[in-house]
Amino acid sequence: MSRVDDGERSRWPSVFDVTQSKSNSTSATQNEIKTARGAWLALLLIGLASMVAQGFGRFTFPVLLTAIDREMLGSYTLAGFLSNVPLVAYLIGTGFTSVLSTRSDPTRLMKIGVTLSVVGLVSMSVSPNVWMLALALFVAGFGAALVWVPAPGIAASMVGPTQGGLAIGLVGSGIGTGVMLAGPLTSAVRTVSGNEFSWRPVYALQALFGVVVLLGLFLVLHRGEKPGTSAKVPVSVLTTVPHWRSITLAFVVFGITYSLFFYFLPAQLVASGWSGSTARWMFALLGLASIFGGVVFGRISDRLSRPTTMGFGFVLMATAPLLVLVDNGVVVVIGVFAFGLCIAGVPTTIGAMLADALDSRAFVTAFGTVTFAFGAAQLFGPPFAGWVGERTGSFQIPFITASAVALLGALLTIPMKATPDVSHTS
Repeated sequence: MSRVDDGERSRWPSVFDVTQSKSNSTSATQNEIKTARGAWLALLLIGLASMVAQGFGRFTFPVLLTAIDREMLGSYTLAGFLSNVPLVAYLIGTGFTSVLSTRSDPTRLMKIGVTLSVVGLVSMSVSPNVWMLALALFVAGFGAALVWVPAPGIAASMVGPTQGGLAIGLVGSGIGTGVMLAGPLTSAVRTVSGNEFSWRPVYALQALFGVVVLLGLFLVLHRGEKPGTSAKVPVSVLTTVPHWRSITLAFVVFGITYSLFFYFLPAQLVASGWSGSTARWMFALLGLASIFGGVVFGRISDRLSRPTTMGFGFVLMATAPLLVLVDNGVVVVIGVFAFGLCIAGVPTTIGAMLADALDSRAFVTAFGTVTFAFGAAQLFGPPFAGWVGERTGSFQIPFITASAVALLGALLTIPMKATPDVSHTS
């Protein structure tokens, strides 16, 4: 269950186990190449599943918020509470995933999650009122948890601890890709339809793509263990990870910072005088940066140190919201890009720290536990930011608050540096 003592026990995950022929070295080499190709294809599909569940199911909402607000809401406060619906669902889904992972195969949970995400996206595209939209957001948020909580563990188990950060960053880049595509997709749909406030077809197209990804998962990702053949993972497995309290609290800090900034970035840019179209492109830039953020932070943490990389990420997160508030276009772009790097980079580093110490099944349980804390922390941001924005016409106070909270996250990484990284001692 623990990977601290037994090192790089297996380079590839059990879902891609290949028995090599001892009598034929050529056949063994061919099998290894075939297995490697299958692993990379699986990583690609896991990344696409993350894009559908998180990038589409959860994070397209801020891009479409202005149009949805115009049609259904009429209040930033209500928008803030509606933003919390997928967060609550994600929180509940995380708890379910943590419990189910103690007795269920992670790949099965991922397939169920993508299915729920597709159902949620379809429902969003036909929602006739706020209540139906809220239900659809809930289903999508629940599905996102079933996809993302097991994803980093499966990815890290494919490459071992020395490259676990890179693998987690690669699959996490799917989320950033979804965020990046949300803005241009929305602009394209509105150009074709001639309706500058169109939003339902965006969700419909995303649902269609989700169906394709789901079919790919069923073809490529297979169960690695027969039911009943593996030991049950205790829910308390997180406590076996070094500095687990600091790691959990760091994820809480990340959740608060992220939720104060992310959901109302386009609205703040519009409030500052930017056009709606330009604000959407800035949101796309945020997604683009997050694609690189997970990979870059993951690779740096593999080479250097997980805690140092995480601390740098929090310092960057503290700086970025302040840059966005500056009345200078270039500085705003730098701030948006910097925050985008961190929204993928910091979770990637946290996931890598857990993957260093745990196998893939134990990882799901432990990551689900810290993600539950992360999800609970996110509940604070949108209602507070929406309430302030409605009364002041700006989100400056929430953005400044996000910066202050991020500095606390940087401080939490200091005691973690006392213990050497498993990735560097294996």
